Amino acid sequence: MALAVEFEENNLFVIHTSGVLVHSEADAIKKQVAAFIKRHGRAKALIIIDEGFLSISNFASWDDDEDDEFIQKHIDRLAFVGDMRWRDSALLFLLNGFVPFTMEYFKPGQEAFARAWLNS
Repeated sequence: MALAVEFEENNLFVIHTSGVLVHSEADAIKKQVAAFIKRHGRAKALIIIDEGFLSISNFASWDDDEDDEFIQKHIDRLAFVGDMRWRDSALLFLLNGFVPFTMEYFKPGQEAFARAWLNS
């Protein structure tokens, strides 16, 4: 599985990515996240791009659906942690500057900084 999600205290969800991502996995994770937000309210997100992640470029052709729209309206902040080679693709995929929440990208090993930023 290329995606896994964990739900933590303080309305934080953490998504780990690895391998080759397929559309059906992304849809399943989005449904879990939307259900979490409906139960707990506005949330913060941490996406950890693991060392074994192979590609994010295929995301660009994926259309948003109603889960995407709902989630985007209910996120306060989103942090990425991963190799800097994925930074531009990740921010472009989520159209940094066009979504109603703030995003930051952190280098590997900076998860603690990312979590602190999410809670600031």
